Amino acid sequence: MRYYLSFLASSSCFLGLRTSYCKTAVSAFQIDPLTSRTKYSSSVPYPQNRITNNLGRSSFLKSNTFLFSAQDENNQNDASTPTIIQDSTTTTTTSPSNAVDKGPLLYMENSSYSDGTRPANAFVLAVNNFVRQGSSILQEAFAEIGITGKDFIPPSERLPDCLGFTLDSEAVKEAARRRESSQGGKVETNPASRALYDLGCFALDELFENRPIARFWFLEIVARIPYFAYISMLHLYESLGWWRVPELRKVHNAEEYNELHHLLIMEALGGNARWRDRFLGYHGAVLYYWLVIGLFFFSPKAAYEFMELLESHAVDTYSTFLKENEEKLKTLPPPMVALSYYKATNLYLFDDFQVSKKPNTRRPPCDTLYDVFRNINDDEAEHVKTMKACKDYSRLGKVVVSPHMTLGDDIGVTEKRKAWLKWSEETNKSVDENQSP
Repeated sequence: MRYYLSFLASSSCFLGLRTSYCKTAVSAFQIDPLTSRTKYSSSVPYPQNRITNNLGRSSFLKSNTFLFSAQDENNQNDASTPTIIQDSTTTTTTSPSNAVDKGPLLYMENSSYSDGTRPANAFVLAVNNFVRQGSSILQEAFAEIGITGKDFIPPSERLPDCLGFTLDSEAVKEAARRRESSQGGKVETNPASRALYDLGCFALDELFENRPIARFWFLEIVARIPYFAYISMLHLYESLGWWRVPELRKVHNAEEYNELHHLLIMEALGGNARWRDRFLGYHGAVLYYWLVIGLFFFSPKAAYEFMELLESHAVDTYSTFLKENEEKLKTLPPPMVALSYYKATNLYLFDDFQVSKKPNTRRPPCDTLYDVFRNINDDEAEHVKTMKACKDYSRLGKVVVSPHMTLGDDIGVTEKRKAWLKWSEETNKSVDENQSP
């Protein structure tokens, strides 16, 4: 019953019967207004060094919030400093025309339609998800016929549309043709896989025309699935005593972790803001999982070839996007999730999927949104190389291992030698002290 009441509360909130949802908490459920403005909980102070470093993020929380934006460049204050205007009941912000170009871009986090936050049984998870997604369905449906609440923000003014990015599908096709005409650029695969790949590219062009961030979100949620399928099949073979390849599972786990962060970055940019995109992405991912499972069951080589095709298409798409939007991307800051991944203290998993490189040799910059997309593009190129290596493994038997394991073990020969010398020195010193009169 409480789920039903929550759903009704969210519905009435959208229709304007409870229009205070942008200012205060709704006890049962809070609709996400999907604004392009950043919101922070007033109970959680935002670190000042992160504000001055233009690292914006947005959280739609059940409390009064701070709204940040850049000041106009004509103002005497630094344009990179957010303006905060707050009273006892609500919070507002200045909105200069140059806020997107000059100030900290304000990304999304913890939207009301996000995934669950704790484990539960399947029935509870399903009902909770229905409640989360239900309000989005109503909001989009009523907006289509012109029924909105007073705080409704048009799609063109919120993420990701407000960013104004473009992606020419014909340019992506041309990039693919150039790659395939170059030496070693074409992925050799069976006709069935190629036909399925071409059909998928056509669907992407039609479904996500002029919506590059939503397209990238869909690509990334699908791109993770083969690694889940590969690991599932490897676990099955190992459980049956047919084939044990922990090295390969280790690489696939690192690949999935990399694709996960690509997905989180696209969600921070609002790539999954539309319910219809989420519906298509989630259901397509489940279907794709079982497709890859069946393909791997009959031919691991074919399963790796198809993923090589998909990753090659991702490189073509991201490289084209970078060329078209370079100037704008270089004026925008990176989302926090991108910084937490590419600038983490421990980049073990980041190194682990790049089988063509030695550990600690690739440390990309992450100062702007352009850097973020450049890093994603380079990651996809590394995935292509890894899929080629996996294909050769299934065809020639050349084992694929993480770059850390090629050093002898996960510590590395040099570190191991240093540790051994230190231990021997301490041991000899202890022996000498015990033998002295």
